[in-house]
Amino acid sequence: MKKRNVALDEHAIRAFAMRKVLTINELLNILICSIITVRRRLKEWRTYTSYNKNGRYYTLPSIPKFNKKGIWTYKDIFFSRYGTLKNTVIALATKSKKGLTHSELEEIIGMNPKCFMARFKEIPGLRKEKYKNQIVYFSADPDVYKVQKEKRFPPESSASKLPPDAMIIVILVELIQNPGISIEALSSRLHDQGYKIETNTISNLFKHYNISKKKRSMK
Repeated sequence: MKKRNVALDEHAIRAFAMRKVLTINELLNILICSIITVRRRLKEWRTYTSYNKNGRYYTLPSIPKFNKKGIWTYKDIFFSRYGTLKNTVIALATKSKKGLTHSELEEIIGMNPKCFMARFKEIPGLRKEKYKNQIVYFSADPDVYKVQKEKRFPPESSASKLPPDAMIIVILVELIQNPGISIEALSSRLHDQGYKIETNTISNLFKHYNISKKKRSMK
């Protein structure tokens, strides 16, 4: 059996530290070994694989600084603490307060879900529903699903309510800073900031002040 070259392993670790991410080909040149050995090292080092760029990039567990959603971006390369894109969608939708729409998912992961969700005919752990021409992903757990759906679609009695004046200012400031943002994504951003404001309330506000989608896109 060929003796393992520890010096080359250490060289690869240093390369990761310097470059942050590496490809299989780059590791082949560094480790001077077969692709099977490279993959064995990657598994041994418990590396993360990018969920975009066709999974070409790898990074060590100590390198990513994941945000609160579990995503780390290096240049235009995306990594998730949950591993694969499929597992990431499952985790994000399950942990969300009211499920996730395509636009909300896109804002979190940096990719249009329509480009890859069609590949997943079924996603264990998720429940997909269509509502007013948009897809919403909920947890498949009955108890979690019930809570998420109630928050996503509150009782009609609250549909006509407008937010307090202070909340209106917060919404408009967020809208100015993010022109063209969807109502769902705007609601999600505000929820992340600690504001409990539902999509239908924002929608009523826009209707009340005649803020159309076209006007929301204007800078």
